[in-house]
Amino acid sequence: MTDQARPSRDTPMPAIEVYTQQHNSAFVAEMAARTAAKEAAFFLPHLRPGMQLLDVGCGPGSITLGLAGVVGPGVVVGIDVDPTQVEQARALALERGVTNVRFEVADLYRLPFSDGSFDAAFAHTVIMGLREPVRALVELRRVLRPDGMAGLRDPDLGTEIIAPTTPLLDQRRTLLLRVREHNGGDPFAGRRLRGHLLAAHFARAEATASVWSAGSLEETRRRVVWLKAQLLGLARTGLGEGWIDQETLDAMSGALDAWADRPDAYSAITYVEAVGWVSEVTSCR
Repeated sequence: MTDQARPSRDTPMPAIEVYTQQHNSAFVAEMAARTAAKEAAFFLPHLRPGMQLLDVGCGPGSITLGLAGVVGPGVVVGIDVDPTQVEQARALALERGVTNVRFEVADLYRLPFSDGSFDAAFAHTVIMGLREPVRALVELRRVLRPDGMAGLRDPDLGTEIIAPTTPLLDQRRTLLLRVREHNGGDPFAGRRLRGHLLAAHFARAEATASVWSAGSLEETRRRVVWLKAQLLGLARTGLGEGWIDQETLDAMSGALDAWADRPDAYSAITYVEAVGWVSEVTSCR
């Protein structure tokens, strides 16, 4: 694998992306609890020992290390645009003694790898934040080998359920959609993943789905920790644009706590999972 960027210097730069949860330590802590066994479950059957794998948007590295355990002695490279999260991922790998992994700061639109460097690529909750998802996937396809594949997983916010709802909880959802779109992302990216892969000239794409749900007191309280951490990132944009005030944000946070303790509380959201193959190959299922 050669760490050498192939795109020409004359390649037009993509629009600047805005990461909604930048510098949100509470949200990063929630991401650190993710695992390959859960978040990459749909993709694991396609992987095998010895593969070279790229994990795009690796965050604090917990999923990446799980992927490294699956493809070892192959190497996993985790990339993220946030240097702080890359440092956290490196520290986690050192702490756990995982040696077949490395982490780099890199931009998905201009990957610092030569053509055909990887057997597989994985991107979890990345596509939903991009202004030009097809352009990014074209670049991702470039660094895959002819028999390579990409696995994508993103939520579709059109499927989110929080019940029973209240005006404040509805207002939180409105803010979530508005901030996502304002920052250039797509709240409904999940439903488009298969189409994005085909538009990026992957030869074939398949999609499945899984549901993240909370229907017990323990689960709803755990879910609210995630939602409140997410709200901290949304607040930065909402306050900056004058869409909301701190008093209302505090009331939203309180409404989430109250909802979590209700005996009839329920929450769910659908994650769409898509696999795209560079060339026509037989599925590993």
